[in-house]
Amino acid sequence: MRNTLRLASLFIVAVLAMALSYGMGFATALRLEDSGPVAAIREVVSPGRGSAADGTTDASDATAPSRGASPASFGIFWETWKLIQDEFYGEIPEGSEVTYDAIRGSLRALDDPFTAFIDPQVSEINSVTLDGEFEGIGAYVTTSPDGLLMIQTPMPGQPAEKAGVKAGDIVIEVDGEDITNLDINEAILLIRGPKGSTVTLTIVREGESVPLEIAVTRDRIEVPSVNNAHLLEEQDAPTVAYIQLTSFAAESKGELDRELQRLREEGAEALVLDLRNNPGGYLNTAIEIVSEFIDEGVVVMQEDSDGNREPAYAKKGGLALDLPLVVLVNRGSASASEIVAGAIRDHERGVLVGEKTFGKGSVQNVHQLSDGSELRVTVAAWLTPKGTLIHKKGIEPDIAVAFDGSEPEVATSDGTTAAPSVGAEATAELSDEPATPEAAPPDSAEGEPAATAADGEPEPRDFQLERAVREALSMIAQKKP
Repeated sequence: MRNTLRLASLFIVAVLAMALSYGMGFATALRLEDSGPVAAIREVVSPGRGSAADGTTDASDATAPSRGASPASFGIFWETWKLIQDEFYGEIPEGSEVTYDAIRGSLRALDDPFTAFIDPQVSEINSVTLDGEFEGIGAYVTTSPDGLLMIQTPMPGQPAEKAGVKAGDIVIEVDGEDITNLDINEAILLIRGPKGSTVTLTIVREGESVPLEIAVTRDRIEVPSVNNAHLLEEQDAPTVAYIQLTSFAAESKGELDRELQRLREEGAEALVLDLRNNPGGYLNTAIEIVSEFIDEGVVVMQEDSDGNREPAYAKKGGLALDLPLVVLVNRGSASASEIVAGAIRDHERGVLVGEKTFGKGSVQNVHQLSDGSELRVTVAAWLTPKGTLIHKKGIEPDIAVAFDGSEPEVATSDGTTAAPSVGAEATAELSDEPATPEAAPPDSAEGEPAATAADGEPEPRDFQLERAVREALSMIAQKKP
């Protein structure tokens, strides 16, 4: 009996101690609610807990979130921040810096590089991505599987390519500053700069035992999306049209329409559509491009976390429904490019030539926040019309050919990108994000016979294009009676 009473007493004491500890922590959190950056952070993680500008209480306080951490669980954060304010030996950031970093830190816990917060400055810079011009090195960048800044595509004819930057390069320093712990958008700000200035990139490249330092002179980068539309007369294929599509921008369909009409008037009987190193763009544009060649049926399906699938259909009125089609793809073809390639393959509308694509097939909703920043949230994945997952898988070509004629390399993205394509439709509708363009599309097509490299030497032989031309000529021959 004595032991029982003793155990009961100990239990009561323990309960009281826990209650006291919780109460002190809660009281501390309450005292911190309106202190500096803490109040801003609280408003982000639990909007509406305080009073609105007119003194009323936001109704969002009435219902707790259905998933993830509850607002109450952030009390420990406020308690921690108070200790930092009281004891930290050093300068504490002012303004929104702490708030933004807290949001980014929270998003990292999701283990999804495409769910991202972009501050107002970076958001404004990226707003020209698909409809303007800017100054930089001329390369599309994304996030590697390890969270580092990776060159997805150095655009032909632009400063990065001329300086020797290659797809797959990992950038670890910019002008000697370590960027491995920076958000990809912060790193891009360091890489971009005024025309004529020089930036030095420290790069880790597969096959190189030590990092490389490459100096790149920045230039003004324009953003066209349809490049080098011409008949391949120098390839002895005067009836085969070639069009390079470098991004899926707002004006891409109009540009493609004009070139298709012109080339058909000039005698085009087949088309090679080059999507190599095209990092993507707008979903609606991808649907419009597919609709040039397919006038009915599913273009792509969106699958949410519950397995629900929502199809998007082709639109009537395409200008090349009867034109034999070959599509060039490689490891730099991502996002919207993969939607187009998957639709062409599944509908058996054309032949895919080249290499396995990048494998970026997740869907982001883009939200403009009240201070001009953006929140991109992964909400679903893309599937081809026949239900094949694009994300982390990529699209296999019908005919595998490496650019130099060697065995094609397999895409190594393992689900990155993208970063994003960054810079896309700021709406809650379906919108696909391309890899983040640090620079814009090229001004010369890969493998164009008359073109020369930056050092004046002839361009390397493009075996992919050569094979595509042979396929197009074969299609023309089969079509004739």
